Amino acid sequence: MKIQTPWIWLVVVLTICLTALFYVSQKPQVAVYSQYVKSLCDYQYADASLMRSMEHVRSGYGVDSAVVLAQMMTLREVALSFEGGIQKLEQAGFSTPSKASVANFKSSVLAKVSCLQRYLSERSAWFDELEKVYRLMEMNSAGVELPLLRKLDSARAGYAVLPDSHLDLPVSINRRVELLLQKNLDLYNAWHQFDNDKTLSVSDELLHFFQMENVKEISLSANIPLAFYFLSLVLLLATFFFIFKSKQ
Repeated sequence: MKIQTPWIWLVVVLTICLTALFYVSQKPQVAVYSQYVKSLCDYQYADASLMRSMEHVRSGYGVDSAVVLAQMMTLREVALSFEGGIQKLEQAGFSTPSKASVANFKSSVLAKVSCLQRYLSERSAWFDELEKVYRLMEMNSAGVELPLLRKLDSARAGYAVLPDSHLDLPVSINRRVELLLQKNLDLYNAWHQFDNDKTLSVSDELLHFFQMENVKEISLSANIPLAFYFLSLVLLLATFFFIFKSKQ
């Protein structure tokens, strides 16, 4: 007869609710989402650092190819590991961004790294050829004009300089200078293909998703103690009423 009274069922329901609330409060969503926010912020910093290094590659001053290649590999590893991490996150039951945005992030980063590697190799070879041309011009200094030197200096800085086939130089040097300026023009166009904010905008989209999920979890975590205290108080009162009714 005591088990059939409504008070004992209220105590049982409240106990189940408190257990479920405690279980929800122990799930590590906040820590997981915060980790991804940090990872994406670190990626954006690494991307910006790499582009600063590529500016040195473009101008040819103070370039350490090994360091630049290491920075590229870091971005590549981030893109590959990010997709795998999202898959594990989805299997664990966490909220995840759309597969299209994750695939777009991966493909854009890998494409950018591939273009950067090719640019680094071709730009380094271009500077080697430029030094050879300078040495040849020094051997024929009488025919070198100041406008030509200015063009080569502008090309060295990464600016677009139109090739000129009508130079007052020996035919062999003239042809090499023409090819050098044409290659610089190709590299100038290639630079503007990856010197953009495409990967940053894609990473911003993913970063915004995890930031919003993080805010939701923080808001939920802040309300859990209030609900826990309220249900505990109701459980205590229900227990007293159940004891009182059972004695009657």
